[in-house]
Amino acid sequence: MVTIEQKLTLFSKLLSQELKEEVSQKTMELEKEYEGKIAESKYKIDRQVADIIDNARKRAEAKKIELISKGKMSSKKEIMLTTEKVVVRFIEALIDRARKFVDKPVYETYLRHTVDQLDELRDYTNPLVIYMQQKDITKYRGFIEEELIKIGVQKEQLQFEEAESDIIGGLIIADPTLNMKIDMSMRSVIEESKDRIVEIVTGALGEVGEGDE
Repeated sequence: MVTIEQKLTLFSKLLSQELKEEVSQKTMELEKEYEGKIAESKYKIDRQVADIIDNARKRAEAKKIELISKGKMSSKKEIMLTTEKVVVRFIEALIDRARKFVDKPVYETYLRHTVDQLDELRDYTNPLVIYMQQKDITKYRGFIEEELIKIGVQKEQLQFEEAESDIIGGLIIADPTLNMKIDMSMRSVIEESKDRIVEIVTGALGEVGEGDE
């Protein structure tokens, strides 16, 4: 006959075993739950890390593009400033050479060639004012009259006056009646050459800039 103590012992064993199984089951369920949460958390962290790295890469690339752009703009600005300086120096050098040229004997040949280009004044009848440097009027007035007479202009039509501005050399012919002016001065020749000078200097500096890159 089974005693009460034996029954209690058996019940205790059964209860203990059941509790162990339940605890084991709960533990497994918790482990699976935690594994899922850990995996989910790891996925989120990985996504966050990936986003941080991607954003950092994008910021770095944007910064790189910004620096390159600023570098190119700075380079272009420097080229423009250098171009302006070179053009100014080039023109100053041309003016200096022109001033020396007008004191040479070959300047007379230049004046003859200049008047030869005024074929539109052939047989002109209106009065004309010839503007020149005062020293050129003193030295070349008779020569200019002769050259203009050769193309059909009458001496009586001609009046010589000192140019109001520094024309360097050459001459300006004006018709007060028609308010017409033909500028054949050396100053105008140099100014009209400025665009070509800028083009040449810009091309040269551009090649240097490309070489530096």
